[in-house]
Amino acid sequence: MAYIEKRKNGYRVQVRRRGLPSISRTFDLKADAEAWARDMEREAQQGNIAVLRNEAGKVTMAELIDRFSVDVVPSFKSAGNWRGYLQIARVRFGSYFLSAIRSVDLAAWLADLRASGLAPATTLHYLQAVRSCFNYAAKDLGIHLPAGNPARDVRKPKLDNARDRRLSPEELDYLFRGIAGARKPDGMREMISLAVETSARESELLSLNWRLIDLDKRTAHLRVTKTGVPRTVALSIAAVGALRTMQAFPRRLDGKVFPWTRGAWVSAFIRIRRRGRELYEADCTAQGVRPDASFLTDLRFHDLRHEATSRLFEKGLGIMEVASMTGHKSLAMLKRYTHVEAEKLAQKLG
Repeated sequence: MAYIEKRKNGYRVQVRRRGLPSISRTFDLKADAEAWARDMEREAQQGNIAVLRNEAGKVTMAELIDRFSVDVVPSFKSAGNWRGYLQIARVRFGSYFLSAIRSVDLAAWLADLRASGLAPATTLHYLQAVRSCFNYAAKDLGIHLPAGNPARDVRKPKLDNARDRRLSPEELDYLFRGIAGARKPDGMREMISLAVETSARESELLSLNWRLIDLDKRTAHLRVTKTGVPRTVALSIAAVGALRTMQAFPRRLDGKVFPWTRGAWVSAFIRIRRRGRELYEADCTAQGVRPDASFLTDLRFHDLRHEATSRLFEKGLGIMEVASMTGHKSLAMLKRYTHVEAEKLAQKLG
């Protein structure tokens, strides 16, 4: 017996018959769902179990990724990142039928990604994206996977990319100097200043809205956070100064403080860092000093969050006070972002 149900993502058809496995699929068009149901009912009447359970041998990974990208990915906060992961997986496995993809194939793919220079945490994102696709195939599309989800048994890469990078005062100065050469510098200095003063993430700063800022009380409410839990952060005098500077610029219709998308800001920060490095090298040449090879070259915008978190502890804030600023839920994660300088600890010891 076939049952067809209208859902948000199309028409879901399920075929049930006593003594045989229940199977289901979802189609964009009702006519396609009805045609598939008739075919499956005919196979069920003939007791052809092999055909009923061989959906994984008829659907390619490219077809699955395309459907997953339409039905599921748009609901993710980081939908853009997911599309990137899935596109890379599509290039590698797009022509494969689902039943032909083995755990060993996925493990070899991850090894190739790692060899190309990707960090372990990044390769784990790729694996998670593929695993989610297979889960979607089994649970939402009713596709029977003979050997189960192949991504389930792949050994996860060891996450050894924890960073202890701190931003020196000299590097911050050269970042600000690098902004001077930007074509549209408005807001760049303030974006960097707020990152150092608030410990907010890049995405949290880019979604910051004037409606949620109270400069008199010196607070900013972050509604969009990585953890999904909104929080209110206190603003230092320097942070308030940066926001007052932003008030002098034309107000955006959507109320956002900063004008960039994430991709635009990433590109802008790379250019700022490169110009800052060039100015640093020019000054070293003029002074006859050998440049420090690591000066600005290995700096990421996320490192400013490390710097800000460490500064909060150095100012004497307690663990709970710092956690209320950073949004960390565990001491273990907060510790990863904290790198207090021994010299400043020595000053406290007396």
